[in-house]
Amino acid sequence: MDYTITNGKNIFHKLEILSDAAKYDVACTSSGTDRKGNGKDIGNAVKGGICHSFSADGRCISLLKILFTNECIYDCKYCINRCSNDVERVTFTPEEVCELTMQFYRRNYIEGLFLSSGIIKSPDYTMELIYRTIYKLRNEYNFNGYIHVKAIPGASPEIIQSTGLLVYPSVINSTF
Repeated sequence: MDYTITNGKNIFHKLEILSDAAKYDVACTSSGTDRKGNGKDIGNAVKGGICHSFSADGRCISLLKILFTNECIYDCKYCINRCSNDVERVTFTPEEVCELTMQFYRRNYIEGLFLSSGIIKSPDYTMELIYRTIYKLRNEYNFNGYIHVKAIPGASPEIIQSTGLLVYPSVINSTF
């Protein structure tokens, strides 16, 4: 399979578009907050792809929440990324997602990754790109942080299961 995806866009431009598009994937408790510091209090919040979720033990964890792509072959009327919508289309490469995740993690901005996607070419093609990305994160970058991945509707159960085992490697003989 050819994993080469280039569309000539700067990675930060892609991050801006794909983190903004991810806010419509309602699975985290907060995202999209943009609050500047006022000069006298501590802290500020930037909406650039950080969301918060809660672990099983109640801890609040920060996640890099992005789409792999906002391209889509389908025209679901409820979806902002439907093929008939006139939005700028961009796609990360697996390497770009890994680099962003590691850079955010090293700066202590996040504890994990939330990755969803539009569907590029086919459900299996898209799910294989996501699998490749998570494989690289786990095995080449040795990232052991939390990963939340959306299964692509219509993708084969085998690739979904393989991806799930990478996301949560201690699951054995799991069925999805």
